Amino acid sequence: MYGGNQILFGEKVSRSGCGMIAACDYILYSMGKRHIPIEEYTEFVSRFRDDDAYRNSLNLLGLFPYKVIRLINKYLEGSEVVFLKSRNFSPESFRRFVFSSISAGFPVIVRVGLNGKKLPYRIEYTDKRGRSGHGKIGWHYITVTGFTDDGKVIFSSWGGKGETDISLLYRYSGLTGGIITDKREAVRSGK
Repeated sequence: MYGGNQILFGEKVSRSGCGMIAACDYILYSMGKRHIPIEEYTEFVSRFRDDDAYRNSLNLLGLFPYKVIRLINKYLEGSEVVFLKSRNFSPESFRRFVFSSISAGFPVIVRVGLNGKKLPYRIEYTDKRGRSGHGKIGWHYITVTGFTDDGKVIFSSWGGKGETDISLLYRYSGLTGGIITDKREAVRSGK
C-alpha cells in the first residue's frame, strides 16, 4: 500500500477513520519510516484505533482537526502540529506553503472539507491487481507527501498513491478545509 487504508481496521474506522489514518501516515513519514511491512503498519494503526481520542468519539463526521493534532502530538515526540484554515491562504500562498513544507521534510495533511463540489483526483494502487482509478473527494483527509514534475501534489489515501492539481486542492478544500502540518513551518512562513 501507499499509506494506510481505513477499511482494514473494522467498521468504525472504515466509516470515519480517514483522519486517524492520515495521522498515522504523517507520523510514520515524519519518523522516516517510508517502507514498513503491512504487519508492522497494522500494529501501529491499532494503537491509534484503541486510543481514547479516537475510540471514545462518535466520529460520525470523522475526526475534527484538533483530535488529529492531539493524536500526532501525543505519539510523535517533539512534534507540535497545527491546523491552518485554507481560507486564510490565497491560492498562491497555499501552493507555496505546501511546497515549502514538503521540501522541509514535513508532510501535510489536507482536510478536504464541506463544499458543494468535490476534489477531482487520480489514484494508483500498489496491490497485486495494480488497479488505478479516478474520482472526486469530499469530506476526507489526505496526506500530501510530494509533488510531481508537472506541479501536482502526491498524496496517500485508501492505500493508494493519488495525484491532484494543487490549485484544485485549494479550491475544493471547502469552508471547513485546511491543512495540518508542523508548527515550525507555519511560524517560518508567517502563518
